[in-house]
Amino acid sequence: MTESSARAKLNNRVIPVAKSPGNSTYDCVRLFKRAIRLEKVGHAGSLDPQAIGLILILTGEATKLSNYLMDLPKRYIADVRLGATTDTQDESGRILKTGSWANVDREAVEAALNRFTGKRFQTPPMYSALKHKGTPLYMLARRGEKIDRNPRQVDTYSITLLDFKPPIVRVEVYCSRGLYLRVLAEEIGDALAVPAHLGTLVRMRIGHFTLDEAVPDGEFEKLIEADSPGYSLAEAVGHFPAVTLSEEQSRGLSCGMIPKLHPGTHAALPGQGALLRLQRPDGSLGAIAEMGLGGLIQLRRVFRES
Repeated sequence: MTESSARAKLNNRVIPVAKSPGNSTYDCVRLFKRAIRLEKVGHAGSLDPQAIGLILILTGEATKLSNYLMDLPKRYIADVRLGATTDTQDESGRILKTGSWANVDREAVEAALNRFTGKRFQTPPMYSALKHKGTPLYMLARRGEKIDRNPRQVDTYSITLLDFKPPIVRVEVYCSRGLYLRVLAEEIGDALAVPAHLGTLVRMRIGHFTLDEAVPDGEFEKLIEADSPGYSLAEAVGHFPAVTLSEEQSRGLSCGMIPKLHPGTHAALPGQGALLRLQRPDGSLGAIAEMGLGGLIQLRRVFRES
């Protein structure tokens, strides 16, 4: 196999990557581009430079999947450090306030954690990648500016106390897109009436992608030797119900024709408004579509045949 063909098998793929501390998500993309030399590379959601764990690098047609993958639930292991708040809400920042955690016990911690499960509103932090008039908020924060941010609805499916060795509260958090762990750490401190900030943060899962299967961000060259690196487009959106198109429908899709799905033929069609993946007869992803009434669908994303 030539080097160019070996690199070609990394195109149109979703690659789970283990980000190391100090690297930004963009640093990982840049390192990947340098090692693999593909033209089109992106990612599905960022992770703070001081955090470690799972990110998803997307290549070729997989870059069209970014929003769908960012919507997947996330699982983190986080250390909440009691005793001080910081201006960044994590351990990289300047200490703003200190306080004693001597009277906090495990029972109080468990009661506090219960307050943060379910749907609620959370205000995004200034130290985030959200943009204001095109400028990331963290850049404004570094200049000493503060911008009003609208609270956003988040959903925390579960928070599990893994360990409590004061002043560290170690938790596992399973949550929706949009939850900020640095804000949660400070919120937990507020519930305990103790200043707190985020310590170590590890992202363990994004939907069905796991950190265990991820390639370290310093070992991208190893992917060139892998038989089937990462995930195909269809595998990456395996959380959407699948409908396999006929040869005729597949050819029509490539020409811009919207297939009509018949409940008699496709018995397991999802309800109106649900997203589904349309697969070609060879199993490759043809499109992501939204289900309408009577077998009518609306195409959300169409993917070129590989």
